[in-house]
Order: sequence, then C-alpha cells, then structure tokens
Amino acid sequence: MPNMQEIEISRYHKRIVKDVNHLIKRYREIMAWDIPENDSTEADRLIFKAVHEALSDIENKK
Repeated sequence: MPNMQEIEISRYHKRIVKDVNHLIKRYREIMAWDIPENDSTEADRLIFKAVHEALSDIENKK
C-alpha cells in the first residue's frame, strides 16, 4: 500500500511533467537566441543531458 507521500506526489505528476516541459522549452529558446543556426534536435539532446546531470548532482548531494 502506498504511503501518503507517494499518493501526494502521484497527484503532482502532470504538473511536474508540465514544469519540466516548460524548462526544456525555455532553454531551447535561449539556445536559439544565442545560436542562429541552432539544430533543435541537438539542442534538445544537450538540454536533456544537462537536466539529467543536474538531477543527478542534486540527488547525490543528499
């Protein structure tokens, strides 16, 4: 049986997905401003990599 924290975080899943999508879009737009010939597929790959590394850094600090 899930505990209260698991139930609560499951309620936020859609909001977390929306927030992460917003974050990715934000950095995609920033990269496009700074790099006129920006390759959006490569930009997404690099952004996802950076987000994964950031999450890992945060998780490992605990």
